[in-house]
Amino acid sequence: MKKMRVAFLRRWNAFSITNNHSFVNQKAYLQSAIKALTAFPVNDAKVEFISQSENISYRVRTAHGQSYVLRLHRPSYHNLAELESEQIWTEALLDSDIDVPVALRTLEGSRYARVECPDGWRFVGMLEWVEGNLLWDILPKSETASSIARSDTNPFHQLGRLIATLHDHATQWEIPEDFTRHSLNSDGFVGESPFWGRFWESPVLDNPRKDSLLSIRNYIKEILLEYESLSPPYSLIHADLHASNVVTNGPRLHIIDFDDSGFGWHAFDLAVALHNLRDSTHYDKFKSLLLDGYSDVLPISEKDIEMIELFLVVRSLASIGWVTARPDLNRDRAKICQDLYEEARLRLGRFES
Repeated sequence: MKKMRVAFLRRWNAFSITNNHSFVNQKAYLQSAIKALTAFPVNDAKVEFISQSENISYRVRTAHGQSYVLRLHRPSYHNLAELESEQIWTEALLDSDIDVPVALRTLEGSRYARVECPDGWRFVGMLEWVEGNLLWDILPKSETASSIARSDTNPFHQLGRLIATLHDHATQWEIPEDFTRHSLNSDGFVGESPFWGRFWESPVLDNPRKDSLLSIRNYIKEILLEYESLSPPYSLIHADLHASNVVTNGPRLHIIDFDDSGFGWHAFDLAVALHNLRDSTHYDKFKSLLLDGYSDVLPISEKDIEMIELFLVVRSLASIGWVTARPDLNRDRAKICQDLYEEARLRLGRFES
């Protein structure tokens, strides 16, 4: 099976650019990446463009056979304190033997450098490269139900255990005083300034759809406020832990792409894991496998299981905001957002019933 590049890939239903031809100003950004390398203990390296999504990512290969991923972080998405907090958490996860990215510090011992890019100054981070296959590529997706049999060795069962292990660590970890990440609560999803944008005002959608989304937003806000009052499991979460953000290498599962990690409900993490499979004819089997694996490590209430279905809608709505804010991804954003709207509307109807 083909080895996949890792440490950042395929977020939000593969909306990223993965080839040089559709990447605007690719040469200018490449020069910025090469310049940024001078801040890190890397010599005689080749730099290869990989993907433009939340960040612009490059693979760095040294003459001594070492490989890293270099990321030019998107301006305004996270400030330096938030980026450093992300690494503080992953360092704590590593200390607990959870397989996550290993950061490379700068020559001065900092977690990040800064470099001037065509769109302004960007923070730059480097991570050790990890070889393996994306979990998404080894999931059985055929129409044969027997290929998705219940088993402790099934990849989706293992993913459930992994998510629960992450949540278990997060609930017990003593958060440092200067730690700062965003919150994915009712305000973070459907408040006045949601983390992924005011999806109900997306300029790529027509007015009837925007009016409908506003009503959906207000309705979901009521449900989330009621859910919030029940004090459901809430801690640091990955917030983007689907099968394309997990790399398999032997028996180990390696988690990548902590860009969206913040404080949120555990049920949302589980919904994210299922979101890319929501239209599969075997969705129920994948969900059962995920929850079986999760409950091997942590208990999960019937209310939290019920909320997973609503969080699938929330994920689609957040995706509308995410796609709307990124014209540089060179996709038909209107069509993508229309499809996400229709899917969210129909799924919300099923949730209500």
